[in-house]
Amino acid sequence: MTDDNTKLVPVFNGTPMEVEMLCQVLKDNGIEASMKNQLIGMVAPHHTLDGADVLVMEKDKEAALKWVEEFKKAE
Repeated sequence: MTDDNTKLVPVFNGTPMEVEMLCQVLKDNGIEASMKNQLIGMVAPHHTLDGADVLVMEKDKEAALKWVEEFKKAE
C-alpha cells in the first residue's frame, strides 16, 4: 500500500532552465523537488515540446504552488 502523501505530482512546466531555477527555490525553502524531462530537454529540445516538469510530493503541493506563483511573478 502506497502513501498518497509521498506520490510525486507536477506543479510547474517550463524550460529546463526555469525548472532548474524553481527546483532550487523550492529546495531553499524546505520543499524537496525533482525534475522530469530536464536532461532530454537540454540535449534534444525538439523531443520535449511540453517542456520539463517540477515534481514535488503530494503533501508539499500546496506550499510548492505558492512558491510557483512567486516564481512566475519574478520572471
